[in-house]
Amino acid sequence: MLRKIIFTIFSLFTALVVLLLGWYLYNVCIVESKSAIEAAPATTQFIDIRDGEQIAYTEINNDADTTVIFVGGLSAWGGTWERTVQKANGHTKDLNYIVMDLPPFGYTVSSIEKNYFRDTQAARIADFITAKGISNVILVGHSYGGGPVTEYALSHPDLVKKLILIDAVLNIDGPEKTPARGIVTNDPLREFVIGSVIHFDPFALNRLQSFVYVTDNVTPDLLDTYTNYFSRDGVTPRLSTWFEDYLNDPLTYVSTDSKNYRSLPFPVRLIWGEEDTLTPISDTDILIETVPDIHLSALSGVGHIPMIEDYEQFDTALAEALQK
Repeated sequence: MLRKIIFTIFSLFTALVVLLLGWYLYNVCIVESKSAIEAAPATTQFIDIRDGEQIAYTEINNDADTTVIFVGGLSAWGGTWERTVQKANGHTKDLNYIVMDLPPFGYTVSSIEKNYFRDTQAARIADFITAKGISNVILVGHSYGGGPVTEYALSHPDLVKKLILIDAVLNIDGPEKTPARGIVTNDPLREFVIGSVIHFDPFALNRLQSFVYVTDNVTPDLLDTYTNYFSRDGVTPRLSTWFEDYLNDPLTYVSTDSKNYRSLPFPVRLIWGEEDTLTPISDTDILIETVPDIHLSALSGVGHIPMIEDYEQFDTALAEALQK
């Protein structure tokens, strides 16, 4: 009897392993099968930067003197900003609008082995701005994207007219980081887990909902927008590399030292959800105490992704931040 139970458990475990392995292989070999250029929406443009990389971006060109560049957070690419950018453009056509796909999110063409530390991401932004010939820029960074845009802004203050941060991850004067261990440092196991869960919609939808306070607009259709680029080749290994780099980034940059904010020559505008538990609104205190020209728009009743939680409140705050 005991032998039969053990055999049954072993058989079920083997079947589960085979099922999970099959699911993983199906996703990385079949689903993730298109090149970035093949998979990208028709509105996506590409521009060459250094080391053979091609930055994917979407653009509204109003022939204005100043260009607003949006850089998103986790899994955000050009399509996730479309509603926001169209609203901003409807409010004023005195600006150009660009959304960059900062890798590994979206359709930017880059080597899987490239690192995603904050300074490297800021260098990609710099290369993009140079390649586009932009001389006056307003940078908008949300969540993870806030770090690279701030790093760029502090390193190129002469080109920046304004910095707008939305629930940004900045790690200013943060504690020394502990190197990641366990599954994070095991490349095959980390890739297997990531490749298995990112294509499982119930899990992905639950994770997206966990980032917000108001879940009404977090629908399967919205999830489809955020995961649209998952059909391109190499999504799993790229996200796996990014995840390891995100946890191991030393964060010893100009944007992580508060003293570098004391004499900024450009204004900083903050848009923050009061119910954000990932980057609490208290994280803005150090900026308010340090930056000479700063204003905080605290959005009531919303969390970490205000642009999908309360359209009207966020659109108003962004329009004011762009104009003031």
